[in-house]
Amino acid sequence: PELGDYAARLLAGGMRIRTETLELDVIIGDAQLTLPEWSGKADAWFLDGFSPARNPELWSPEIMQAVAKHTAPSGTFATYTAAGHVRRALVEAGFSVSRTTGYGKKRHMSTGFLP
Repeated sequence: PELGDYAARLLAGGMRIRTETLELDVIIGDAQLTLPEWSGKADAWFLDGFSPARNPELWSPEIMQAVAKHTAPSGTFATYTAAGHVRRALVEAGFSVSRTTGYGKKRHMSTGFLP
């Protein structure tokens, strides 16, 4: 119940939360359409577009280029996927990328930063 206001705002189409140490923007919609229109810069991304095999359009080089364009200097990313084509697209977009040990049942994941 104490999160009811946040849940209602999120369900209404997005949310913006600002505290002394956090700025969170939740944007609802197709990333192919919403990401290019977003004017912000992220310090950190959690890239979770479901499986690249099931949802390849969210892991395209064009989306990774848009992610890089909207990343602050030294910004970071993490994602559960370790798919080679996703890591290559992130490198081509300008990120330094590492394949690391995953969480839970995931053997590997990817992390990185924009130098």
